[in-house]
Amino acid sequence: MEPVPSLYRLIRLYRLVLPLAIVLVVVLFEISLEPYQGQPVAFWLRLGFYGLVGSLVTWMTLEWIAQQVQDRERAQRALEVANQRLEAVGKMLKRASAADNLEQALAAVVQEVAKALGMGAALTLEGVRATSPGFEPGSDALYTLPLPGLEGKLEVAPPRPLSNEERAFLEVLAAEVAGALESARARSRDLLTLYEVDQALRAEANLGRLLERLMDRILAWAGATGGGVLLLDEENFLQPQVLRNLELPPHAFMPDHRWKEALESPVFVRENLLAVPLREQSAIGLLLVQGEAENLRQRLPFLRFLAAQVTLAVRNAQAYLRAEELALTEERNRIAREIHDGIAQALAFMALKLDLSERLLQTDPERALEELHQVKETLRAQIREVRRSIFALRPIDLERYGFLESVRRYATAFAEQAGFRVRLSLPEKIELSQASELVFFRVLQEALTNAAKHARPGLVQVKLTPLGERGGVLEISDNGRGFKAGTSANGLGGFGLTQMRERVEARGGRFEVVSVQGQGTSVRAELPF
Repeated sequence: MEPVPSLYRLIRLYRLVLPLAIVLVVVLFEISLEPYQGQPVAFWLRLGFYGLVGSLVTWMTLEWIAQQVQDRERAQRALEVANQRLEAVGKMLKRASAADNLEQALAAVVQEVAKALGMGAALTLEGVRATSPGFEPGSDALYTLPLPGLEGKLEVAPPRPLSNEERAFLEVLAAEVAGALESARARSRDLLTLYEVDQALRAEANLGRLLERLMDRILAWAGATGGGVLLLDEENFLQPQVLRNLELPPHAFMPDHRWKEALESPVFVRENLLAVPLREQSAIGLLLVQGEAENLRQRLPFLRFLAAQVTLAVRNAQAYLRAEELALTEERNRIAREIHDGIAQALAFMALKLDLSERLLQTDPERALEELHQVKETLRAQIREVRRSIFALRPIDLERYGFLESVRRYATAFAEQAGFRVRLSLPEKIELSQASELVFFRVLQEALTNAAKHARPGLVQVKLTPLGERGGVLEISDNGRGFKAGTSANGLGGFGLTQMRERVEARGGRFEVVSVQGQGTSVRAELPF
């Protein structure tokens, strides 16, 4: 298609051609009048020709110029309208991309659509409806367009019948609106999946159940038909942990060929079966997702991110198990020390007293009875100590009762066993991870044990204060004997206090003990989520 010449060039061309044409016409006219020279008719012919032709040429020239200017102005206005519409579409896409959820995206898009069209508009998608100011849903002049690829519609209320050009623009606009809303819906779905994954990570410490919950959410988000998680064992075999609708052996197998490649980067190990590596510094396993290959390729960036979340969950669960094993070892060592330093020495003491009583029984019966009385008191004290130790070792099912109810049950039962009153101040709800709940519970156990063993209090107060999303604070205060600064390690539960401090600080928290001799002790632990 040849470009249309500019108005300026056309005028310059006609400026050269038109005078020559006029001169030619005048010359031909004068030559044609030669036979009439000297006659009256020649005068009237000249007057009519120059009077009419000059005016006609001038009018035609100006009319042509006006028509050209009008066409240019019309094109300019059309261009301005197109630019305004493009700008409106750009604003619509920008506001839709900035929306936090589908409802906000609908509200933002319908406002920009109304501005672009200069008329009321409404959008409906997945049961959610948004309208612009001035839109009258009952109007007979409503013009409705479906949103391509979505179960929704765009409605406008034009003040006059729409032209073909406006209808064509509305169809283009509906397609752009559909694209913007689909992006907002996909982003909302991604954010919802992230939220659900985060909730699963917070709520579950058991690795098997955690992976099951994560797979449910990942497969639902990806629209997949199957999936699974394989973890590398100590011999670098892939051990299935979770399998959903996958034809894979339920036993461990050596990764080779494509399976080995998948441990480095995402690859289709089979047709429509994508394997995404679970990696930290090194590979720990694979996330498998089965579905339409093209769909999985489009979702691969977010699948990588979800694989990183699964990796974090596996690492945390493994670290949690190691911490539990270490805690059990420490607890066994503590019990061994307590038996050696407490019960074993008390038994040796009682054996000596019984030998002495036996020797004094014939010579000094009263002294023998006093010694036997000391043995009896020591034996009763050790029986109480053994009962407290057995109670402290009883497993508390945090998953069954929940953290707050477990704290209430344990503190109440321990106080009954130890013979002091307990006053609880617990919130209705507190947001803590499983690991932080366990650390708080261990601090509670150790603090109550120390109070019963060393402080001999009449009252112990347990207060738990939530810090919103930042975690919580646990305070255990008693009105017992207390101790001087610097003597906590000398028979007053020093090892237990050190162990509590290490547990809390390992989780990024703060731990402090304040004690005044004769007035009591306060243990305070603050933990993040």
